[in-house]
Amino acid sequence: MRKQSKWVLRVFAVATTCALLFTGPSALANSLNDLKSQQKELEQKKNTINSNIKETEGKINDNASKIEQIMAQIQALDTEIITTEDKISKVLNEIELTTTEIENLKASIAELERKIEERDELLKERIRAVQVSGGSVSYLDVLLGANSFIDFIDRFSAVNTLMEADRTILKEQADDKKQLEEQKASLEDKLKQQEASKNELLNLKAELDKQKASKGNLVDQLEVEQKKLQADKQEMESEYDEVLNLSEEVTNKIVAEQKRQAEIARKLAEEKKRKQAEERKRQQAASGSSTAIPAVSSGDWTRPASGRLTSGYGYRMHPIYGKGKMHYGIDFGAPTGTTVVSAADGVVSYASPLSTYGNVIMVTHSIDGQTFTSLYAHLSSIKVSVGQAVSKGQSIGAVGTTGNSTGPHLHFEIHIGTWSGMANNSVNPLRYISL
Repeated sequence: MRKQSKWVLRVFAVATTCALLFTGPSALANSLNDLKSQQKELEQKKNTINSNIKETEGKINDNASKIEQIMAQIQALDTEIITTEDKISKVLNEIELTTTEIENLKASIAELERKIEERDELLKERIRAVQVSGGSVSYLDVLLGANSFIDFIDRFSAVNTLMEADRTILKEQADDKKQLEEQKASLEDKLKQQEASKNELLNLKAELDKQKASKGNLVDQLEVEQKKLQADKQEMESEYDEVLNLSEEVTNKIVAEQKRQAEIARKLAEEKKRKQAEERKRQQAASGSSTAIPAVSSGDWTRPASGRLTSGYGYRMHPIYGKGKMHYGIDFGAPTGTTVVSAADGVVSYASPLSTYGNVIMVTHSIDGQTFTSLYAHLSSIKVSVGQAVSKGQSIGAVGTTGNSTGPHLHFEIHIGTWSGMANNSVNPLRYISL
């Protein structure tokens, strides 16, 4: 029914134009009356569109409520993911420590076995020597065979030295064998401990994969709801454009209305900036600093700045242009000067002003064989240079309001591959960072 109404209005407009071109004065008067009649119909149509706008706004409010609920679930999952990643990091450290202890034990056991084997050979040689001499020679025979008292003293000293050497060898052999058994038992315990840690690690990684999958599903739901919002807004704007194209008078009214609303928006923006400045002063007075650095998460990614998430990824009403536009990143509201950090390990690939982004930094990352590019916009300062290697959580700039911005905030994007425009290969950053 709506499409049919649009088609009738178009036909009516074409017919009226033809009448103006090919008829005389009386026909012109009739055409003017027809135009007035058409304008009346357009006004009625405009009223109908306004009703549709209100209906669509209701749907948008419903979607916004759903989006808030999904965002709350995503943030709860982010907390679980951070906890699990911290546990994984702890278990990996335990495995690394146990591996070092195992290697040290193995080296010690090998050394003990070598010493025991050498003493075994020495004792065997002693036994063979006795056997070669007939097996009947004893330390007493050696002493009684002395030719003189001096010879007896020499023989006694030699026999005493040999007996002491035998006792020392036997004691060292017994001690080393005991130590060998103890270290083998300790090695067995360490191997069991490491096996338990590896099993725990597997369970934690499975749990992490499950949590990330759940988060991915929630982000999918979020984007579905945002697409619904986008479809409703586009339908409403498309219908409104049809009326504007058919009536210059309506267009003029809309232009005047837009100017009036722009002035209101300007005043609201000024008021918002004033309140934000007051809030920044209050926060700085309370904390003594406006450059808070966000806690660095375990895993490959971390959030790039502290502050509240003020705008998500997806279709939204743009605060500057006053109409629906796709938002290819997420925004963090924070005072000017707040520290901005690299969201992952990488190399700075851009660090200069860029169009409506204002001061911008791009960092190229390679994670599990996949190339990503992260973008940080509207910065008040840039603290890195192109080609510089940066670590996850390293300070690279500061929050500002350069470029097209209504107030201090960080606009953050993630692209798969290299950056070639905001709309190319952009993905929802919530898939990777935890709030």
